[in-house]
Amino acid sequence: MATVAARVAFLCAGLATAVAHPALAGTEVRVGQGRYFSGPRDGGSPLPPLAPYLAPELAGQAVPTNQWFSSVAYQRWSQPLYAQPVSYRAVPQGFEVGVPRKEVGTYGGSREVRFLHRAAMTVMPLGFQPADARLAAHGDWHATIRFGAGPTASCDATVVHGSPFSYYDCVGGDLRLSLAAKPAALSLESVDGAAARRARFTLDGQPWAAFAPTDGHWETSPDGALVLKTTGGRAHFSIAALPDDAATTIARFQRSAFAFPVQTRVEWQFDLARSRVRSTFTLETKAVDGSGTGSLLGLYPHQWKALAGGRLTADVGSYGTVRGQLRLIEGNSFTVERHFQGFTPQWGAVEDPAGRASVDSLLVGDLAKVDTLYTKMGRGTYWTGKALGATAQLMGVAEAQGKTAARDELLASLKERLQSWFDGTRKSHFFHDPRTGTLVGLPEEYASITAMNDHHFHYGYWIMAAANVALRDPAWASRDQWGGMVDLLIADIATAERGRADFPFLRNFDAYEGHSWASGNADFDAGNNQESSSEAVNAWAGLILWGEAT
Repeated sequence: MATVAARVAFLCAGLATAVAHPALAGTEVRVGQGRYFSGPRDGGSPLPPLAPYLAPELAGQAVPTNQWFSSVAYQRWSQPLYAQPVSYRAVPQGFEVGVPRKEVGTYGGSREVRFLHRAAMTVMPLGFQPADARLAAHGDWHATIRFGAGPTASCDATVVHGSPFSYYDCVGGDLRLSLAAKPAALSLESVDGAAARRARFTLDGQPWAAFAPTDGHWETSPDGALVLKTTGGRAHFSIAALPDDAATTIARFQRSAFAFPVQTRVEWQFDLARSRVRSTFTLETKAVDGSGTGSLLGLYPHQWKALAGGRLTADVGSYGTVRGQLRLIEGNSFTVERHFQGFTPQWGAVEDPAGRASVDSLLVGDLAKVDTLYTKMGRGTYWTGKALGATAQLMGVAEAQGKTAARDELLASLKERLQSWFDGTRKSHFFHDPRTGTLVGLPEEYASITAMNDHHFHYGYWIMAAANVALRDPAWASRDQWGGMVDLLIADIATAERGRADFPFLRNFDAYEGHSWASGNADFDAGNNQESSSEAVNAWAGLILWGEAT
């Protein structure tokens, strides 16, 4: 795995000068014996969509497509953002905040369990009307959304996977919390002797708290809304969905109310001798009011069950989510450790004579149909990839069964098919789009270009096929032959460096939720989708196998 990361890093370092300049659009870039183009080679090619709603701070970086917050970059007003346990949505009035609740019903003939976004309140600036919402910053599991009307009238809302808090930095006047319903048990409370520094209320059984800065206080308006009044022209405040309304809970939340997120980062270590993977998650904060920097982190079941040193035995609150019970811990970092079990890299030989004869018989028919795999459904990166993957697995079966002639024929076929795309001389080829920071293949399938969908599904088959070639012909996989083109596919879906212009960090993988996302622009009311976990697993298994082979 480290080998792959090192190869990707080396590749990206060399790529930067080749693809960073739109003026190079359409020119050929050689990679060993392969080539791609720094823009569409021919007229009429589809292009990745522009991401017009990025703040200036993100200029020069690849667009973070295929994430839970990606709709912010592509739409004037976002789709729901499922940070969990809280969900959000940028709307023309401001920024919606809610806690999804379990809904079970029949929808379109299917029985479904849903946890959909429902706005409990909307953060609304009183001094200006937002013009749009833009992605202003992001880390490995947080995002900052800026809704505003210019540099002197804006609000930055920072939301974090697993956090019950949302954090706001606003300039341009007072703020209003417009509540979706009449709250129960609304109270304005003093903090450190200052009146109305904290608002507590319950909406539909969910307790909430809103925290005002030292120079601010909450008031109620005649229509039942909460209004934040400040004196300094800039307001830092936070809102939290509480797990309960106990006094100890609100005291603990108060201590973290102004520990604003600055960065979120995950680091991995692999202990080869023990075959253990350690994943350390760190939240960097700054105190924007007072001195507290300690935070609350919400852990998913796959995290709190695998904590280094043992399972979580105590928490400071929990929430029900579509991912299971989210449990809060105190602190700004935690580490999970898992045993890497490995995977079966190839077909095992069948020794039973009857079984062996059956497999041999099936091989005859499958070998005769190999070429039809490439023409049955489509000829873009997905269906070509599936055919490549199937050919690679069939090659492994033939090899295990001792059919060396068939194995060699399939190996030659795989090389020819891969090279027919990698050499860049045909209609089927790859080009890099510097505006988005992506490598795409023509022809596209399933909006792999126009919506940036499914790159890990598509390229996973290519990487798996190339890894199977590399196991049998290491020279073919060298950088001066065809390996550099495979590295480009890996870089597109799994670049290990952050902040690059050519490819984003781990385009498809959500390090905190522990799985991938498929939609490039996340244009769904129910959030992004994964759609095919098996194809994602195939991609990461192919990545490991390529690392082993090279």
